[in-house]
Amino acid sequence: MYDFTTLRPRRGMGAEKWAELERQGVSDPEVIPFSVADMDLLCAPEITAALREAVDFGVYGYTVAEDGFRSALAGWMARRHGWEIRPEWLVSTFGVVHAILQAVYAFTKPGEAVIYQSPAYPPFRSVPGAAGRKLYANPLRRSDGCWEMDFDGLEALCARPESKLLLLCSPHNPTGRVWTGEELSRVADICRRHGVLVFSDEIHADFVFAPHRHSVFARFEERCIVAVSASKTFNLAGLSTASILIPDRELRRRFRDAGTAHTGFFNNYFGLAAARAAYEHGEAWLDALVVHLRGNYEYAVDFLSKKFPSVKVAPQEGTYLLWADFSCLGLTPEEQERFLREDALVFTDEGYLFGPEGSGFERLVLACPRYHLQKALERLDAAAGRRNLPR
Repeated sequence: MYDFTTLRPRRGMGAEKWAELERQGVSDPEVIPFSVADMDLLCAPEITAALREAVDFGVYGYTVAEDGFRSALAGWMARRHGWEIRPEWLVSTFGVVHAILQAVYAFTKPGEAVIYQSPAYPPFRSVPGAAGRKLYANPLRRSDGCWEMDFDGLEALCARPESKLLLLCSPHNPTGRVWTGEELSRVADICRRHGVLVFSDEIHADFVFAPHRHSVFARFEERCIVAVSASKTFNLAGLSTASILIPDRELRRRFRDAGTAHTGFFNNYFGLAAARAAYEHGEAWLDALVVHLRGNYEYAVDFLSKKFPSVKVAPQEGTYLLWADFSCLGLTPEEQERFLREDALVFTDEGYLFGPEGSGFERLVLACPRYHLQKALERLDAAAGRRNLPR
């Protein structure tokens, strides 16, 4: 019913992930990037129809989230995640990264500390640092190929008097972990004990694979900030719209005031129209997409297990990201990057971008037509054969 096979090349359109191909002079139409986490798949037709209607209206002035959008979001969170939210909890922003900056300004002062868990989505490190805050890394630990939280390390960092804010990624980018209720409850207990506020980035929450289930962090601690968006779920990142849900009135006031002072408070006219259509009419498309994404993951794992048996792939519990350890190739991170991009023409996000714990890893976006994933993996296999690299 839905089209997950058509690919629209995005060269020359300002698409961030495609710009690297242009910079390196790659014109082969069979080569697509697997780096920046957006989809190379057509948007849900229900959203496209809503955007045409919004265009035809002809007036695109300053815009804020109205009651219809708030109701659509509330219905989505109730149906998909079992979380009943109130309309007044919503503060819209231009994106989750904007919201992180807004939270840093609202709830920390220069010299105070923000905690994050590495390997981490790069803005978790860059945004607080740019705002003049200290950064404390609480590295995840690998156990039998799976990534786990270091709760003792988190307790020690939260106990420091300058620690004020924890940036939690749930589900986790890049490792694909879906934190269990028990894990999130322990995080809530630790942060509550030490007065550390949690900003829970739940932008990947709609990509969770059975038997795993996403748990909204606010179930364990209502005094928190939860960030969600249709941007990942429905590939709307270019429309710059996110929804920040803050049950606590005083926290919400402080967060909103920081937006007025630092990041702005109007929203993207088209982003709100697209997100509302997604929440109201996009479930069937999403359900079909999840099946496609899981199939891509299973295809990649099967291919790598046969051709690169020493490559360790993290179990995909959630997200549309494949996180794999290629250190078996015996290359330095710089050599590995050159091999993938210049020899194999496979453009991924290098693991070191997510912190030292990611050295040797590659993050590969699986949200594309299956045949393009197949061609990329075949090029990788052929390039490794030409170089006679260990497998």
